[in-house]
Amino acid sequence: MSNEIQFESAGISDLGLIRTENEDQFLVAELTRCMQSVSSSLPLQAGRQLTGGVLGQLLIVADGMGGHRAGADASRVAVEYFVASILNRLGWLFPKVDADEAALIEDLKLVMRQSDREIERLSQEKPELKGMGTTFTMAYVVWPRMYIVHAGDSRCYLLRHGELQVLTRDHTLYQRPNILTNALGAGSQGVHVEIRTVQLEEGDSVLLCSDGLNKHVDDKLIQQTMIENTDPRAVCRSLIDHANKGGGSDNTTLVVGRWGKSSEDEGMPIFESLPSDRSLFREIAFPPEETETADIETLHLSSFDLREFSVESVEAASNEGEGTPKDEKNPEKGEQ
Repeated sequence: MSNEIQFESAGISDLGLIRTENEDQFLVAELTRCMQSVSSSLPLQAGRQLTGGVLGQLLIVADGMGGHRAGADASRVAVEYFVASILNRLGWLFPKVDADEAALIEDLKLVMRQSDREIERLSQEKPELKGMGTTFTMAYVVWPRMYIVHAGDSRCYLLRHGELQVLTRDHTLYQRPNILTNALGAGSQGVHVEIRTVQLEEGDSVLLCSDGLNKHVDDKLIQQTMIENTDPRAVCRSLIDHANKGGGSDNTTLVVGRWGKSSEDEGMPIFESLPSDRSLFREIAFPPEETETADIETLHLSSFDLREFSVESVEAASNEGEGTPKDEKNPEKGEQ
């Protein structure tokens, strides 16, 4: 990422006023190049990690379903799987040409399908996790490009020049927003991956949230809150307060990122840190090969200069007999 762009962010997850367990997960991370010293004539201890400047960011929100621990496990597995994929497998070091970007998009869709199958496998292996599933919304930023990876009814918003745009579609039945038509796991027959790319501009702000926010806070209030608060932490806290004042009927999770002009020229920094003795993530084995999937991918052009690569469009009210009812999969969550 250009050193001239400064990134500010915050994330928060709130239980709400009714739920007894939080099934949401979120992650905000900065991506860097890294090396670990083994031996050197320089004054470096063996095992020291050296990182360069920040190259990009990762923002993720996942809203689990399934009741008890199942929903929390599903959302956790989805986030872990994507992080493990980016660190160990994806050719994620920032595509420079269209061919590289096309390969990255294919990789992102592949990881989503693999994550879906991993959640289904765990659900089948453990009776207490049967029917678990999760929404998944990610903003993967390689300045100035943002890749949005999405399934479910969590949302990604973009605030630009005071105007708020919704960059994702809710994968729910028309007039029945408590019924999911698309998710990771939840007994579905595979996930339909929605991927969009957006060219960011200096001054843009991005909000990712679980549906606990937009149940009680309309887009106009979200827009007003993001405009009035320049600190992402203040935006998060204010929106959580609005959601709880509106009823707080669900877990509410959101992350906010802002990109602006840096006040300093950082040059080419090197940062030094000690490695951790324990890993946050368990080892995740990738499937040896990709299973066959239906060749129904289409390419669409949509508003706001977004390029969208979707496996399948979300169907509307004509399919009211299909979908994943969040309240059935998780009686404690209630209507979405």
